[in-house]
Amino acid sequence: MKKYLGLLCAIFFIAACDTRLSNSELSSQIISSMEQTYADSNNIKIDSLIITRESSDSNVYTGILDTTEPNGNFTYTVRITYDGENFTWAVE
Repeated sequence: MKKYLGLLCAIFFIAACDTRLSNSELSSQIISSMEQTYADSNNIKIDSLIITRESSDSNVYTGILDTTEPNGNFTYTVRITYDGENFTWAVE
């Protein structure tokens, strides 16, 4: 019984220590990063970014980015890698 209790406590501890941002929090962080990257392009306005994680054990997310630009509204795919601390993103 002690063996199972110890295992259960270890699993709970690992789950409780997951500091991964939620999808909406990560999306906000990425939008901030994009706005800094595109700061020189005053003509690009980010309307929304919706992201989903590929699976619960994956560090890869896919996003749909909607923008307003001088030539109209555009939709892009964004690939995000996030390890729980750092992220990278690329508009495809």
